[in-house]
Amino acid sequence: MRRFLLALFVLLLCSSRSSAQNPLTLNLVFVSDPGGASLAGSGTSAASLNFGTVRAFGGTVPSGVTKSVGANSWTLNTKIDITVTKGSLDALDVLSTSYTLTAGLQATDSQNTWKWNSVTLSTVNSTITASGAYGATPAYSFSLTIPFSEAAGAISNTINFTAVAN
Repeated sequence: MRRFLLALFVLLLCSSRSSAQNPLTLNLVFVSDPGGASLAGSGTSAASLNFGTVRAFGGTVPSGVTKSVGANSWTLNTKIDITVTKGSLDALDVLSTSYTLTAGLQATDSQNTWKWNSVTLSTVNSTITASGAYGATPAYSFSLTIPFSEAAGAISNTINFTAVAN
């Protein structure tokens, strides 16, 4: 039985922008979910998640992380919360009732599968939610699937998030 060691570090970054119709300032922060892994920088717009050294077979995973092993790969999964709020209030704020959240990988990863909820991430931004509610803190599922063909070693990437006022 082959063993795979993985040192994983994920940096979560955000940006916000407004549409031409709604020039708002949006604030996006990452929050450690009570049932998920602890984020470094929780409560900020640039948090990170470090799974540490984990193995496909045996070993332990950090608190709040689940591991599942399939026939050809293994997956780490945790919950991460995101809160999007409006910036300083002005007359234009009443026009935006929700936001669209997108995410994409900073660097290409042709081996591993990175997912936010059920959305597979690539370097092209994908919509995570099309009508998010301001001030809510929904729990999102983050998972990384590693094929057994992946060489043992460190895996890291950055996920860039963008919130756009609707």
